[in-house]
Amino acid sequence: MSCILNIDRFVIPNDIVVMLCKIYQHIGKNANYRTTVGNDLPKVVEGTIERDAFFLAKMLKIELSETRMRLIITKDSAPRTREESILYNIKEILTMFQNKTANVQFQSNDIHNMINFVYKKMNIKFDYTDSGKRAVLQSQSNKSKRLILDECTQVLERTIHFNKYEKICLYLHYFIDLYNLKPFTDKNDSAAFLILYLLLFKSELECFKYNSFYEMLTANFKEFNEELNKASVNWHEGYAHTFEFVRLICKMILKSYEDAEKMLKNYQYDKRLKKGENIENTILNMRDIFSKEDIRAFHPYVSESTINRALISLRDRGYIEPLGKGRSAKWIRKYKGYN
Repeated sequence: MSCILNIDRFVIPNDIVVMLCKIYQHIGKNANYRTTVGNDLPKVVEGTIERDAFFLAKMLKIELSETRMRLIITKDSAPRTREESILYNIKEILTMFQNKTANVQFQSNDIHNMINFVYKKMNIKFDYTDSGKRAVLQSQSNKSKRLILDECTQVLERTIHFNKYEKICLYLHYFIDLYNLKPFTDKNDSAAFLILYLLLFKSELECFKYNSFYEMLTANFKEFNEELNKASVNWHEGYAHTFEFVRLICKMILKSYEDAEKMLKNYQYDKRLKKGENIENTILNMRDIFSKEDIRAFHPYVSESTINRALISLRDRGYIEPLGKGRSAKWIRKYKGYN
């Protein structure tokens, strides 16, 4: 039934080994990345958490307007409805995963407490195995899925403790188990996606301090679902084909590290130049119509006020003009002289 309980039969293919080697080269630079950002790291992580909360809420189909989402996520606005409380709690959980990774455990009771913290008043409980489903052992029929999850977690911890298997692949197989086991009476997908986020940080993948994991997952969600479904086809028989899924996640990790390095280079460049002038140069070299989000793609760590000052300065000098009002308003470049 479980990938983790059958991990000994999985032999990592050579191409995945090569990708993992590249990933560990980046992991070896984690300290250098933190040094580059310096005292701005908390601000950088806060911005990443905000984007993660926003895109995870979209994935989980939390029915809120983007305006209310942004107020709750970026301004810590007090939640007024059940949906807003869920979003507020999601941000709290992601903040804990980012900032206190080493202290967060994922035993069955930890995951149970986490999902009930996010979805308060739902009283989510552990489910039971269906006697109609095939199980590895006869004794597993009609018993609490908590016991099966505990068994997987114990094998996972022993395997990591004795260095018997590569950690990133091991954690991804644990995620596949959690996704397919569906241990709770409700909100199993939410629990699985949240734990996947934690497992990435447990794997020391600090690229996701600088880039939103859920934003990248949203961009690749169709392929992600396809590979996860393929990996789940023979899961109940203990013969899940997981390596296409692992390949996809490894590619996403490498892409995130590459993007993080580009951002950090821009960050160093910004520190050497006057920020306002640098942003103005970026704006003047963008396409005709653009938004603040387009600017932030080039300068992810620059404050909102700095971007606003650059926009107002160029507007007053006649280089750009707004096409609307509010945070999501578009801007258009104006051409001077002979074009």
